[in-house]
Amino acid sequence: MGKRWIWVVTVTAALATAAAAFGKPADARLTDLSVYLGAVSGLADGASLYDFTRGAAPFTYPPFAALLVTPLTWLPVGAVQVAWTLATLATVAGLAALVTRDRHSTVTAVVALALMLSAPVSSDVKYGQVSLFLAALVAADFLALRRTPWHGALIGLAAAVKLTPLIFIPLLWFAGRRTAAAVAGATFAGCAAIGAATLPGDSWAYWTDKIFQVDRLGYIGGVGNQSLNGALLRLGIAAEARSTLVVAIGGTVAVAALIRAVRLARRHDWLSAVIVVGAASVVLSPVSWTHHQIWLVLAVLLPVAGAQSLWRAAVLIIMILPVPALGPPLFSESRLLLAIAVAALLPIAQATKPEPVTPPARSSFAPSPR
Repeated sequence: MGKRWIWVVTVTAALATAAAAFGKPADARLTDLSVYLGAVSGLADGASLYDFTRGAAPFTYPPFAALLVTPLTWLPVGAVQVAWTLATLATVAGLAALVTRDRHSTVTAVVALALMLSAPVSSDVKYGQVSLFLAALVAADFLALRRTPWHGALIGLAAAVKLTPLIFIPLLWFAGRRTAAAVAGATFAGCAAIGAATLPGDSWAYWTDKIFQVDRLGYIGGVGNQSLNGALLRLGIAAEARSTLVVAIGGTVAVAALIRAVRLARRHDWLSAVIVVGAASVVLSPVSWTHHQIWLVLAVLLPVAGAQSLWRAAVLIIMILPVPALGPPLFSESRLLLAIAVAALLPIAQATKPEPVTPPARSSFAPSPR
């Protein structure tokens, strides 16, 4: 199949996914986006962001995220839904071009198609979610801004919207990108400060209370939650023991992922490093819904010595087909097991086309190779 036809299939899949989302009744369409808009609209009436619920879904993000959504409330809801969906689909193409480093290659077309067919992107489109945008910000920071003074800023911005991307700051630090780690941390803190200055009551409520209420995130014991915490919930592990196991096992996976990712970064394979740490975030986060699992789809690009075709097939099967719905013991945790494998177990070979090493801008914070 030629590149042009792959793009035709990708666009067709995108249109079909969008049509399915917009084929629902107006009150059941892009429900997560509706929560963002509804919570922010309530501020005008003196309500708290965290008082709002749509059905059983509350607003769960830091106040800074609400500030970013505020301009959208000035537009008709239908226009916002269309624009949000088009932006999501465009991000799929942009992310594919970014991770393959070539907007015109057949590989880019194939990756865009894999993303578009995957459960995470389909879920993102269906619910009007922000997860794909955040993954693209993190990827762009590592792959496009790495030799600029802005390196780290997009990671900090993504973490200010949803806390999970904070896991990428230790990767920056231990890979020798300490200036970028500082930029990321400062950006995150600055965004949180803007949220606190603008919405002090909601900021206090979020950072002292709501952030700890994991049960606000929905039915986290379902197979849609492929985090380690979700798997332990399905096994009926009591809360105290579950917390201990998440810290012990999830923390070990995260540390292993960071060690592996730093080694990959020192080999100038930043894409693999980011995917490995992204997979660890799926394991360690208390809740990893389907739309959070973008990194697992991108794992199809990891160079696996001696088993590349088998690996790609396994990733695509797990991330495109509804494998978790097949039930326990293994199928229901298939995406969690994939995340653990990517983060801590998968033997990753030297990339066939290592990134060219060019002299970076002069910096005094450069203890390791670029």
